[in-house]
Amino acid sequence: MPTKNYYKKKSETLLNSKKVSITNPRLLLLSLLIKAGKPLTVEQILALAKGDLAQSTLYRVLNDLSGFGLLTEFRTPENTIVVELNDHEAEHHHHIFCESCGGITDISLSDAVEKAIEEEIKMIQKNLNVSISAHALELYGTCQGSCTVCK
Repeated sequence: MPTKNYYKKKSETLLNSKKVSITNPRLLLLSLLIKAGKPLTVEQILALAKGDLAQSTLYRVLNDLSGFGLLTEFRTPENTIVVELNDHEAEHHHHIFCESCGGITDISLSDAVEKAIEEEIKMIQKNLNVSISAHALELYGTCQGSCTVCK
């Protein structure tokens, strides 16, 4: 199991890669996200920080790191803010939201489905004269308590 120092070093590397100044709140947030390895809600981040990160500071850091392209924010069906690392090396993915336990998990679609979505987006852009910069597919359901979403 990686040590606390491991997560700190990975966080420093991420900040340095974007030439972002290193601060304790930024290191803490990135370390928590790296360690979790999955999207986290603001409430989960605050709980994991165990009082070492004020809510107002968290929102400021989220805004800063999103602006630098290090984080992606999205919302649950209940309008809760969810944060994940913006790993440009990871493949494009979508999310499943468990309406029972509130769990969120990343999913990847087949290349054929992604290609079909991209083709549909091109037609929408042409027909509506708009420029679409990104897309997301969110799936909602209720787990049976033993699915990977709840774990």
